[in-house]
Amino acid sequence: MPKQARSEATYHALLDAAEQVFAAQGYAAASVAAICRAAGVSKGAFYHHFPSKQAIFLALLQRWLQRLEGQLRHQRRAHPDIAAALLAMSTQVQQVRREGRRHWALWLDFWRYAARDPAVWAATVSPYRRFEQMFAEWLAEAQRQGALPDEDPHTAGRVLLALAMGVLVQGMLLPDDADWGQVAYRGVLTLLRGWGFTPPTTA
Repeated sequence: MPKQARSEATYHALLDAAEQVFAAQGYAAASVAAICRAAGVSKGAFYHHFPSKQAIFLALLQRWLQRLEGQLRHQRRAHPDIAAALLAMSTQVQQVRREGRRHWALWLDFWRYAARDPAVWAATVSPYRRFEQMFAEWLAEAQRQGALPDEDPHTAGRVLLALAMGVLVQGMLLPDDADWGQVAYRGVLTLLRGWGFTPPTTA
């Protein structure tokens, strides 16, 4: 196997192993040594790719959010109409909730740790800024086409993200209380109507 391919394989093996170790032990208890054992690599290989345990956790967070962003952008390409695209995106909440719930305790554990370190906190929340900006750009495009006559697209993007995050958190805390995909769909539908869209009404 070429050197670059081996390096990439090691990188992904470390990420997969870290995900397993963090999920089993929690962020605080997990160690670099345990991650290396699970991945079957040396500590030297670990530190070649990641300067710290903190760094590999952030890389895991980035990987998960990049997959989510890719799914959202796919829906946007598949639905030229922004209202239809946003409604299609809302139907993915159930899948995102299932994935996130597996690691819910771990995310809380790390966020509690990150809140005490401004640099780590900035790195942790930066992906959410990207989501805000992505929604804002799409809504600005819709505004140029006549929707959102009285709204600031950036604020509207924040409202969309707040709705999505709120449904995800509520769905993790109260998993059996509702069809959270339907809750997300109805919430987005209500926002779109208030913003001057005439979206389809079936999920």
